[in-house]
Amino acid sequence: MCEPQGRRFRQMKIILASGSPRRRELLEKMAFSFDILPADCDEDASGTPREVALELAVRKANVVRAKVAEGIIIGADTLVALGDRIFGKPEDDADAAEMLRTLSGKTHQVYTGLCALDAASGRMVADAGASDVTFRELSPADIDNYVRSGEPMGKAGAYAIQGGAGEFVTNYTGEFSNIMGLPCELLIRLLDEMRKKDGDIGRGRDRD
Repeated sequence: MCEPQGRRFRQMKIILASGSPRRRELLEKMAFSFDILPADCDEDASGTPREVALELAVRKANVVRAKVAEGIIIGADTLVALGDRIFGKPEDDADAAEMLRTLSGKTHQVYTGLCALDAASGRMVADAGASDVTFRELSPADIDNYVRSGEPMGKAGAYAIQGGAGEFVTNYTGEFSNIMGLPCELLIRLLDEMRKKDGDIGRGRDRD
């Protein structure tokens, strides 16, 4: 799923602006060495689903930039969309069940906005990964049992494809890691772009 390409960026000090266990797991599988500094910020935003995911990823990276002097900050935000309707994290079990009922039997999109921001210089590259995910028809028992498992809480769209909801999925396109919350191929591309812009980036310097 994610190749261990992180060793190519050993010279960069990577900071993950997220407390997500799934993003941490993916970075570890990619053999990155990194620190974690979760961003706490307002997540209200407007625009298309892709625009919202990008805006929030950039916002999270900038929140962490205010707290550190150097390093490449990785900001990420994942959301589920059905048309223009955006599904974030459910507020409670009832909200989770309603999301799953809405997604049942349909193809929806998963967007993960990703931002790589050099804390010292403010240089930034950002993009969003996109995947299509198709759910089979879910029975009331499917939804009730899944919600009772507790897994939907804290997940965009109220499900984790790598967990119990995997059996709901009949098809998907795009990066599997994007659906989990951190598109690996996109991350490598963004870090390569950062490195091409400045070979010393991420090593620390005075702010502009």
